[in-house]
Amino acid sequence: MFKTIDKYIFKELLSPFLYSLLVLTIIFLVNFLIRAMDRILGKGLSIWVILEYVFLNLAWIVAIAVPLSVLVAVLLAYGRLATDHEVTAMRSAGLSLPRIMVPALAFAILVGSFTLYFNTSILPDVNHRARLLGSDIYRKRPDMDIVPGYFIDDLPDYNIRVNEVTENGLKGVVIFSKSDQREQVSIFAERGRTHTAGGQIIFTLYNGEKHLLDLDKMDDYQREYFDSTRITVQVNDLELKRRESAVRGDREMTPAMMYERIAENRLRYDRTIERMNSILFNSPIFNGDSTVDVVALMDTLKRVPVSDEAAIDARDRLWNRTIDKLESQERLVNSYMKQVNKYLVEIHKKYSIAVTCIVFVLVGVPLGIMTRKSSGTIGVAMGMFFIFWAALLAGEELADRRIMDPIVAMWAPNTIMAIAGIWISFQVSRERTVINLLWLKTVLNPFNWRLFGLKKYLTK
Repeated sequence: MFKTIDKYIFKELLSPFLYSLLVLTIIFLVNFLIRAMDRILGKGLSIWVILEYVFLNLAWIVAIAVPLSVLVAVLLAYGRLATDHEVTAMRSAGLSLPRIMVPALAFAILVGSFTLYFNTSILPDVNHRARLLGSDIYRKRPDMDIVPGYFIDDLPDYNIRVNEVTENGLKGVVIFSKSDQREQVSIFAERGRTHTAGGQIIFTLYNGEKHLLDLDKMDDYQREYFDSTRITVQVNDLELKRRESAVRGDREMTPAMMYERIAENRLRYDRTIERMNSILFNSPIFNGDSTVDVVALMDTLKRVPVSDEAAIDARDRLWNRTIDKLESQERLVNSYMKQVNKYLVEIHKKYSIAVTCIVFVLVGVPLGIMTRKSSGTIGVAMGMFFIFWAALLAGEELADRRIMDPIVAMWAPNTIMAIAGIWISFQVSRERTVINLLWLKTVLNPFNWRLFGLKKYLTK
């Protein structure tokens, strides 16, 4: 049972945790809305659709904000206790630093358990729904999604490319009929503009030429010049249409779903290896020996003197066919293993983020006592989190490329930080100064990273 001191510290942690979670969620949400503004505005969406889209994207924001909120809460709570000399009083009463950390560990385990359930059971489905809704919003009113230099094939009858989009309209407009149309139309215009009316998109084009060709009458070719003309396109997607899809990415799957995919890819991997062995056994070049070093064999064969040119050509053709087959199968093997690594990375990332709540306590408690309550505490917390998150993303990239084992990649940041936290706690429990506080606040505070030339890079 919790004692009075445990309840007291637990309450000290709860308030800053909730406050930090709210503030960080708002910060991340505002950043998301700024980036998604061009996708939402001008689409004629109802307020309920916009709210649903924002609510669905809150899920991944909360998943990021919760561990960081734990770190901020621990730093603030234990910093205040150290500032008011309450930590000193507890230690004078015979409580060791590990005992003082118990309420924070219990708090982190509670929050981490919720995070684990949320990441593995709720987040995948919400991510799936958010992706589908975002895709549906993107398809609504394709006239709003003109990207200069790229062909737009969302319209039913035409492909369109625009060189430049300005406040006054479009420049360098090229319109082609789709290949399944019997009457082929090609239009080139210096400039133009678009507007919608009912279920139509109307392109008004200026200073150009139109080419017409009837595929049933190939000799009936027409070329017209125009000062202005209009193209009317019937569009069915001016109203938002909701779709369902069973296809899910790795971030939209539960661990059970991903383990099924891993088993499928490993089975395909084994079958591909069997096919490679079969190619080796059946090839007269390898003489049924599957243990031959391919590189050494290639070098040997090239040095074998053969007098008959026809025999040389036959040998080379046979060699090339065999190598092509093996390389094709090798590409499949690499593809299957990359898929396995991708799913393993996502599985262990979900678990490691939940455990991060506990790791941040091991680091945060001694640092909170050392730094005490100060204006740099939040900066220290955010700096530590950014470093941790950068290490996690780097590990994910290395694991996806099969450079690092997925388990090592996802658990290395937690392991290193936990070891560092235990070491710092050991030193703090013996009242040793192991870190220069001014240096710590300067290095870990992201607002000071301009000193190292990193601010511009991080704000891109």
